[in-house]
Amino acid sequence: MHIGYLLGGLFGILYKIGVGFFGGIKRNKTILRLTKMKINKNMTDDKAAILDLVAGGLFGAVGIFLLIFGATR
Repeated sequence: MHIGYLLGGLFGILYKIGVGFFGGIKRNKTILRLTKMKINKNMTDDKAAILDLVAGGLFGAVGIFLLIFGATR
């Protein structure tokens, strides 16, 4: 059961790196295009990058919490 927390934390941090860093900071066109396809096709690149940063930060924080919680159990 505890391995689930650790795997969830690992995937949360990977999501933060993949979406938050490459989509928000590096502004990878593929990730921005996928974000715009999922949310709104008329969204600008700046708004999609901000949304990627927020989502990456949120899931990264949850990932860190899950890693700590899983390691202490």
